[in-house]
Amino acid sequence: MATRRGDNGAWIVEESSDGTLTRWRVHPERVDWLEDHQRAILGEDARARGMTLPEYVGWVGRMPTSELHVYRDQVMAGSGGPRLAAAYDAWLNARSVVREIQILFRGRPGEPDRWG
Repeated sequence: MATRRGDNGAWIVEESSDGTLTRWRVHPERVDWLEDHQRAILGEDARARGMTLPEYVGWVGRMPTSELHVYRDQVMAGSGGPRLAAAYDAWLNARSVVREIQILFRGRPGEPDRWG
């Protein structure tokens, strides 16, 4: 998937291999939507990195998929230990909560394309 930054403000636009355009942006303030145990894990990591929880969750939300897959592979290989496994699980949940995702729907002839 190719990533392109356009003049879409805070939106990150990505194009899949079939040409489908999606865009996403991060809403770190949604951190309150996470479950308590996930916020605790993320909060501990945030403090260790000298970040606030919203800053850290924003970083997690913007983490490139390729970087996330490096951690996934470590967890699957058992080399990251239980701490990384817990953090990875919390990252996945945080990303699903703080990311707003839209797909570009192509308009019919004479109609504009629209994001939805």
